Amino acid sequence: MHLDQPELAELWRLARETLEGGGRSAFSIRVEDEKTAAALSELLRKPVAHPARRQISLARLDEHVRAHGSTLTEVLEALHGKPIGMSTTEEASTADAVLKFALREHNLLHEPWAAPWIAHVRRYGKIPQPALPMLANQAAGVLGKLGPTTTRFALAGNDLDDGRPLTRIVGKALELMGTTWEQAGILSDAYSDPVLTSQGYLTLNDTLETPEITVVRSPRLLESGVPGPLMVLPTGLTAQAKHHLKGKEVRCHNDFTPDGIRATNEILAWTGGTAWRMSANDYREAVTTLIARSVDLPTLNSRPEEASWDPDLARTMATTGLVVTEEHVLSSLL
Repeated sequence: MHLDQPELAELWRLARETLEGGGRSAFSIRVEDEKTAAALSELLRKPVAHPARRQISLARLDEHVRAHGSTLTEVLEALHGKPIGMSTTEEASTADAVLKFALREHNLLHEPWAAPWIAHVRRYGKIPQPALPMLANQAAGVLGKLGPTTTRFALAGNDLDDGRPLTRIVGKALELMGTTWEQAGILSDAYSDPVLTSQGYLTLNDTLETPEITVVRSPRLLESGVPGPLMVLPTGLTAQAKHHLKGKEVRCHNDFTPDGIRATNEILAWTGGTAWRMSANDYREAVTTLIARSVDLPTLNSRPEEASWDPDLARTMATTGLVVTEEHVLSSLL
């Protein structure tokens, strides 16, 4: 469509007045006739009635203009023949209003991190004023979708690549929430760090086809044919693993080491699952059997955290002072 058609002149005048005036993120326009209604309908990609009064968000208007290959600021400067002019005070006031409007649209304005995030983006976000409405709306949209595991590309295409403005301000919000990209379920892509299972390696785009699964640490258990569907997590619970374990009935086995106890605690807390062959008695029996077979067991150098499934396990391991790995007890798990 032609953005310079006379039916849109009042829209552009009000948009410029609002952008330069400071303190507001939207304006109201009176739609008096059919031609104006038709032009607005085409630009906004939704029916516009007449006569009527329409509320226009600067952020949404910028989105619609970008669909035609320009930014709102570029259109206004080209149509009016002069740059957008704002004082520092006006810019600050308008930035606050734009950011608040974007968060409000996604029901995020009253989150504990919202106020410090607004202050940070306005002062240190390095976002040019004309680009702020679009970026604020994009960021709020991303932050409003946290929960299910997804990827940066699925949320915002290439705009969440490292170094991009959107990445900076979304990353700051995550920091203020006390979380990270991966902890928030936002992966760099769908294919990195796939999860090894009995079905093979699964990516974010695959489905784990079983209602029940045993989670272990060592690939040797999978190689040796431990019965039942298995998931192998050598370094503990990952974002990909969280995605595939959600809603599954889980039992978990790991090493009798500090890392093994920590990983098992985390997996059981996430899944509501149960420990398998991981009690203090299982540990004592394994140590006794392995020593009788002249197996050299490594020394336990630090006390593990308390095991959520057995309050005696950490004390028993600390008193005995020996490490037992999954490989050590492989035959008893078959």
